[in-house]
Amino acid sequence: MFDVPGEGARDHMTTVVVLHAVRALMRADSRAEAAAVLHTAVRRLGGEVVPEREAGIAALPWEISLGLGPACLAVPVQGQESARRLRAELPPLLEDAEISAARADRYLRQAARARTDALTGLAGRGEVDLRLEDAAAEDVVCLLDLDDFKTLNDTRGHAAGDAALKRFGELLRAGVRDFDLVGRYGGDEFLVIFTSVPAPVAVARMEDIVLQWSTKGPGGVSVGLAVVDLRGPRLALAAADRALYRAKAAGGACVKQAGRDDFVPPR
Repeated sequence: MFDVPGEGARDHMTTVVVLHAVRALMRADSRAEAAAVLHTAVRRLGGEVVPEREAGIAALPWEISLGLGPACLAVPVQGQESARRLRAELPPLLEDAEISAARADRYLRQAARARTDALTGLAGRGEVDLRLEDAAAEDVVCLLDLDDFKTLNDTRGHAAGDAALKRFGELLRAGVRDFDLVGRYGGDEFLVIFTSVPAPVAVARMEDIVLQWSTKGPGGVSVGLAVVDLRGPRLALAAADRALYRAKAAGGACVKQAGRDDFVPPR
C-alpha cells in the first residue's frame, strides 16, 4: 500500500527517516496523526513546514496540510542537500500520507455509523451499552417507550412510524444537556442517562418531555426511571424497566420512578 522509493541514492539518515515515516503512517488513526507524521518527516529531512502565504520562493510546490488548517508548504532550511532530499522523498511520502488519511477517515465514518442510530441520529444500542457501563452512583437511568406505536405503524404505515421516531428523538435531544446520553435502545424504546442529577430534577425533566410529546406527537410516551446506586447501572436499568411497565399499566403518558421493590436482580 505504501511505496518506499528506491534507496540507491539515499544516505543512511534519509532511509531511516523515510522508513520510520512509512511505518508510522501505516499505524495512523486519524488525518491529524497522518499530517503530524508527514510534517515530522519534513523537519527530519531538513525542512520546515510554513504557511503557504509566508513560504517564499524557496518553498517546494507540494501542499502538505492534508486539508487541516491553512495550506502549508515545505521549505528547505539546511542548504542544497536538504532541498535535494525533500524533492526526492516528499512526493511519495505525501502520497502515502494522503492514503493513510483517507483510510483513517473511512474508519472513523464506519465507527461513527456503528455508534449512531441511523434513523434518529441518536446514540445506537452499542454506544448506549458502553455508556451504561460507565454510569456512576447518583446518575439517573430513564427508559422511554412510545405509547401505541404498533397501532401507529399498523394504521398509518411504517413511514409514519419512522417519522414519529425521528421527531421524538429530536424532542428528547433538545430536552436534555449536551453531555447527558440520549440513545435509541431498540424499536420505539429510548434511553436517557442523566449525569449527576437529583432524581426530582430528572422526574421533572421527563414529565416535561411527556407533556410536550402529548401535544406534538401521535400518542403519548411512558417513562420509567431509576437512580444508579452502588449496586451498579445494570440493576438500575432493570429497575427502570419495571417502573416503565407500571407507567404503561397506569395508562401511559406518565413517569414512574423505581422504588425499592423494583431493584431486584434479574433472574
